Amino acid sequence: MKIKYSQTSNNIVNFSNSLLARFGVTPFHETIKQIDDVIKNANRIAVLLFDGLGTALIQKHLPKGAWLPRHHLHTITSTFPPTTVAATNGLLSGRYPIETGWLGWSQYFQEVAANVDLFSGKNNLTKEPLLDPNHIRELLDYPSILTLIKDKNPTYHVNSVWPSIVRSEGAKSLDEFFAMMSTQCTITGPSFVYGYWVSPDLEIHDYGTDHPNVKKVIRAINDGVETLSKQHPTTLFLVLSDHGLIDVDFISEQENDLLFSMLERPFSNEPRSANFYVKKGKHRPFAKLFNQRYGRRFILKSRQQVIDEQWYGKGNPHPITDKFIGDFLAISVDKASFDHLKEGKLAHGDVKGHHAGLTEDEMNIDIMAINIKNR
Repeated sequence: MKIKYSQTSNNIVNFSNSLLARFGVTPFHETIKQIDDVIKNANRIAVLLFDGLGTALIQKHLPKGAWLPRHHLHTITSTFPPTTVAATNGLLSGRYPIETGWLGWSQYFQEVAANVDLFSGKNNLTKEPLLDPNHIRELLDYPSILTLIKDKNPTYHVNSVWPSIVRSEGAKSLDEFFAMMSTQCTITGPSFVYGYWVSPDLEIHDYGTDHPNVKKVIRAINDGVETLSKQHPTTLFLVLSDHGLIDVDFISEQENDLLFSMLERPFSNEPRSANFYVKKGKHRPFAKLFNQRYGRRFILKSRQQVIDEQWYGKGNPHPITDKFIGDFLAISVDKASFDHLKEGKLAHGDVKGHHAGLTEDEMNIDIMAINIKNR
């Protein structure tokens, strides 16, 4: 499988900084010229992010003449890791995971001595509530680009649309999501609206990348964007994803007793970009045995390499980011994903598709631009 690294000046964080610059906010990082050129004359912008709708999935499930491929503008990469926690917070903050502290789905919190799913505050394995999600957001707080844009442009209409699983007042279906976006786009005057929807990531986790249900939802997204953008021709629509997905195979963390007995605790962050905390005095034998056993399927980086090589991006680290980086980081370069055992079974055994590895299909994101004016 082809691997792809997050590009240092052509990624979802740079896209976000283009938005900031357009609305008069001093950007934190480089912008993307292709985006700057398209948005410089637009004072009504709507950004639609469809979770998991990476480049490869658009190419797989939509004909070239479909609405989204016809409006392809530019291809960028996700953050590393290419996963929702890191990438959506990268877009919403304009900063890299190292700066926000949002590194992966489930991070180890010393205060509860467990891996905690960041969005829910629950124990990653038992799903027992451990931390208030609001507490996590306070710990890893940052000023949203929506706040920054509104503060700089107080007379502009700035708002966001979410699914109900994220916010109680959010959309309960894809059709309702598009209806709520349409309502936001109806408001007159200069505006910036951000909309996030959970598909096709949700379906691909359950069914894999080739399933008819995945094709169905991607085509529904394509049709919905077409209708919405035609309804609001004075709004520039920028459509993208946070990452792509691939079909995966899971490897039990208990598969190699000698190797995994060297760990202090179960791996954290992501099955395809796993943080390992290794017992004192076991670092060298762990690295040697890991590379012997899994070196063809994973890239193993030491903690210092992760920091020095800026795997989680550049910038000033968040004060508690350091606590979330283990002794080693194992990055998948094929279908391999690590997993925990839960009641004798793989915790993710029914998951067919996943992300957060280093393959091209996970990393590449297309940006579609619709209703470009005065280009």
